[in-house]
Amino acid sequence: MRKKGSRKPKGRFRAFRLVLLIGFLLTMTLIFLVSTLGSQKFGPLHELLFEAVGPVQNIFSRGTDSLRSLKQDYVDLLSVRRENERLWAELQECRTLSYKNREALATNTRLRKLLNFKNVTGLPMVAARIIGKDPSVWFRSVVIDRGARDGVSKGMAVVNGDGVVGQIFSVSPNYAKVLLAIAPSSAMDVVLQKSRVRGILKGTGSLTYQLDYILKTIEVEEGDQVVTAGYGGIFPTGLPIGVVSKVIRKRRGMFLEVEVEPAVDFLTLEDLLVVEQELIISEEEGGVLPVEP
Repeated sequence: MRKKGSRKPKGRFRAFRLVLLIGFLLTMTLIFLVSTLGSQKFGPLHELLFEAVGPVQNIFSRGTDSLRSLKQDYVDLLSVRRENERLWAELQECRTLSYKNREALATNTRLRKLLNFKNVTGLPMVAARIIGKDPSVWFRSVVIDRGARDGVSKGMAVVNGDGVVGQIFSVSPNYAKVLLAIAPSSAMDVVLQKSRVRGILKGTGSLTYQLDYILKTIEVEEGDQVVTAGYGGIFPTGLPIGVVSKVIRKRRGMFLEVEVEPAVDFLTLEDLLVVEQELIISEEEGGVLPVEP
């Protein structure tokens, strides 16, 4: 009997505490709502609750701001990345167009130079383009995309807008090989434009010529122009060859040692002109002579 009576007060006390807790929570909730929605002033209890809730709200607000800022930074980063990709693509496109424009400008300049050279000389010529090179030093040569079907034949002179390039020495129906003037196996008759003295210009295998058979009595200076003499009918008279770059007078011998710098840049050859002159082989002299029109 005593045990049953002792359980009843404990149960009632628990129920009473539960009611107090619920009431306290409702009161706190009401005070919070009033403090949030209204502007009324309360007493110390309100201030205590406000002081207790304020730090929590501050932490929550900062956390929310941080998350919002982080999200915005991520969105901005994605936007910047997409913008960088777009700008990089545009830059690559602009570079490609710039390269194409520069190449087109260089080609235009080169072809205009060839056309002007052709118009100035007044000679019939066939335009050709280099498609291959022979690395041999003794037979320095290039292959062009014109052949017998285009009227090209062995012995014809080859030039560009700067001057003499070489001579055709091998021909097929659609292609031809040009022996460059700087090849050691190449030689041509030339004259010093200033003194009109004739000499033989030979290739050295490098980017210079050697001018032979110029007597020491002849006044030759650096910068003197050298042009084709026109003998033999292979090269027309007066085509630019180069300029004298070095003159050596030795004690022994009767000739000067003359070095000539080519007018043509053999490292950048691309487009050429083949001078159309019909040639025949002279049986008596064994040489090449032009056919009179």
